[in-house]
Amino acid sequence: MKTLKLRYLIIAFALFLTSCAVPAAVYLGDTYPATDNIDVYYDAKDVKQDYKVIGHLAIAYTADSAVAKKLLSDKAKTQGANGIIIFQIEGNNANATIRADAIKYSK
Repeated sequence: MKTLKLRYLIIAFALFLTSCAVPAAVYLGDTYPATDNIDVYYDAKDVKQDYKVIGHLAIAYTADSAVAKKLLSDKAKTQGANGIIIFQIEGNNANATIRADAIKYSK
């Protein structure tokens, strides 16, 4: 009986930990040396410099927009991007995905 209670406690704790997991950003594209600063845009026409898209980013939806921007920006920095263009939230509340393009400025 005691081991059964312990088993339920362990399962409940494991479920709690997985429900608190922070979504990871997924990246597909080219990689350059890491950058220190990322500009965030919501429309390609807002980018006033010449640039090229070096990759695509996606994360599972998070209701906190600051967290979403940070996750996307941090991943873009490690891939060497100068900015991201967040362009799509796709799906329903529980299963939505936020998508962005990673951009590199032309010099």
